[in-house]
Amino acid sequence: MTKTRPHPTFDNVGSLVTYQDEGGDRCLGYLMAFDGYGVFDPTFGKVEITPEQADIHNKLLDHAVLAGLDENCHIGMCGSFYVGKQDGRLVIKTFLGTLVSSDCTQHGRVVTFTRGGKWYRGRTSQEQDLFNFRRVA
Repeated sequence: MTKTRPHPTFDNVGSLVTYQDEGGDRCLGYLMAFDGYGVFDPTFGKVEITPEQADIHNKLLDHAVLAGLDENCHIGMCGSFYVGKQDGRLVIKTFLGTLVSSDCTQHGRVVTFTRGGKWYRGRTSQEQDLFNFRRVA
């Protein structure tokens, strides 16, 4: 059974949902809404946020993740995206399916992609589409 952390007080509900942790603001991850069951966060489990609020949060988080990649990701920094196919071509996408890059190559389980003149590399898994990457150039 998975343990969840106690729920903090959430701020900015209806926007990018945040909470206080160790004296600083932290952002919830992508939220998943299930009809009849509620909204869930990977860290806290079920959270008292409406599906509409979760949708707004997820869209803003998607935008922030891409802005962070474009503006603040330096060589050696890491992240996670999803690898898949679109029109028969390998692509990298966010959790919501927003295109990160269609300039991708795969050799075995190693995926390399570019975005904005920056190069990233990671390894895929046979079990899932999510893969971790690191900026390499």
